[in-house]
Amino acid sequence: MRDNVRTHPADFRKPRAQALVDELNAKYANKILHNVGLGIRVWDVIEASDEIVHMVQDGSSQSKVTFRLVVYRPFKGEILTGKVAKNDPIEGVRVSMEFFDDILIPPAFMQPGTEFDEEEKLWVWRYEGNDLYMDIDEPIRFRLEVEQFVDVGPVRQGDQEVKRAAPYSLMVSIAEPGLGLTAWWDG
Repeated sequence: MRDNVRTHPADFRKPRAQALVDELNAKYANKILHNVGLGIRVWDVIEASDEIVHMVQDGSSQSKVTFRLVVYRPFKGEILTGKVAKNDPIEGVRVSMEFFDDILIPPAFMQPGTEFDEEEKLWVWRYEGNDLYMDIDEPIRFRLEVEQFVDVGPVRQGDQEVKRAAPYSLMVSIAEPGLGLTAWWDG
């Protein structure tokens, strides 16, 4: 990747490579890159141009930087593991991987015989006379079916939180043997 990196005078005391990596991580780490994935961290800086110092402004320097970024983007059909985060009677089951939470198992992608138990407020797979509940925080194995990128536009700091579409989300399935809560299959 390439970007113009601005280094503030307070960071001039750091080694130049570290100052560039810190600025790039602040911009890209834990951010969704449209049609790319979730930025994790800068892997390395391949090249950086000479610095141009802006004396008229605040004394910051600017460099053109070529770098590599570690990105999380699972491929379609990949088997992943997370934890059950939420049970919703309409949406389905929300899953968290701790570093990424926009994962949904819709009812149509659950094991045949799965239904929402209104009393327990949990999804339950009724299998051969057994009620297998999808309890919160239980480990769950799933297959990626659909990934969706949504261009949400710029988000201004200070704006009140409004329900917006996630910029990157995964729709996953547990509708085959070996998928679902790991406790169903272990042992």
